[in-house]
Amino acid sequence: MAFSAFSWPFRRRGSGSGAGGGSSNSAAAAEEDEELGVTLQLLDFLRTLSPDAFKAAALQLQGGDAEATAGELTSWQERHAVLVLSKAKGLSKIRYDLCPRHMKDKQFWRIYFLLAKSYISPYELRAIQKEKLRRMETENGKPKEVITVEVEMQESKGSSLSQPSEVDLESQV
Repeated sequence: MAFSAFSWPFRRRGSGSGAGGGSSNSAAAAEEDEELGVTLQLLDFLRTLSPDAFKAAALQLQGGDAEATAGELTSWQERHAVLVLSKAKGLSKIRYDLCPRHMKDKQFWRIYFLLAKSYISPYELRAIQKEKLRRMETENGKPKEVITVEVEMQESKGSSLSQPSEVDLESQV
């Protein structure tokens, strides 16, 4: 089996040579990076992190906000994590050093998302909005323009910290 037959994490991207048009692949890769919030600013920030930063955050979470470490990663967060590990080798090394000796993988990712929140939250919010639009479009059969206005109206009513529930969204329809 050819190397290029493997799915994304194992396939080389954007070399610009070979069959298949490397420029379109690199454009798609850049678009995916942007969609998942893996920007140059995030990568620069990740270079400043150390295992000690994760250990200190874990100690702070143990003493206080246990809720922040609970729960599973969302689909977007999982895709972001795979991509960021492939782009930020330093983060990959930190994860290797810490997991599972000092913390569980789940705890590592919760701490990562807390530390990188200011860099990735706009991208995650955009992904949540797109998913809401897609879900509402399939449930209601309304045109996308009408649903976009409804989502924007809902978000302007709520605070930036709270997310509207599906019941709230259905009551507006």
